[in-house]
Amino acid sequence: MKVTVQLFSFLRQLTGQTELQVVLPAAATVGDLLTELYRRHPRLHEAEATMLIAIGVEFARRQDPLQDGDVVSLMPPLQGGAPAELEITDQPLTAEKFTGDAGAVVIFWGVVRGQEAGQPISALDYSAYREMAEHQFRKLIAETKHRWPLKQVRVVHRLGVVPVGEASLLVRVESRHRGEAFAAAQFLIDELKQKVPIWKAAVR
Repeated sequence: MKVTVQLFSFLRQLTGQTELQVVLPAAATVGDLLTELYRRHPRLHEAEATMLIAIGVEFARRQDPLQDGDVVSLMPPLQGGAPAELEITDQPLTAEKFTGDAGAVVIFWGVVRGQEAGQPISALDYSAYREMAEHQFRKLIAETKHRWPLKQVRVVHRLGVVPVGEASLLVRVESRHRGEAFAAAQFLIDELKQKVPIWKAAVR
């Protein structure tokens, strides 16, 4: 079988590739694929302990079977709807009007600070596996709406270079009561840092 391997962020530097074609025996697993990749690119093994894997837009485990034509993505650790609920954009984020039928609105702005890892920076450069990021964001939004009776949820994440002092993330939750709005917003923010493939790099 033949599978396509996509590499993201610093994994591209370890291999010198953004995409690879790999031929494997029938009934091969993700683990078999990794063994072949480590043989070709020994430096990739440096990321073994923390590397995330996806088949298509779903996270995968090393024991999962592969199919001919699969697209497998290798990603570093994550850092942490419908169009009305989700947007991933390279444009500056702006304030938005409320719907007017909610008793509580919680808005979180994630703003780029002037330091990263104790060193001064001028900006953060955000990159993503965009298709998977949108898929995982929609799953999180659906789970959040299932957990709490919300009026509206909106998540906007910016990609590209975001200067210090500008927002990279907007999370807005509307509900009848403040408790569920705060809880839902906290859940979304915490989970997206663990499950959505978006990375940041400091710009000095």
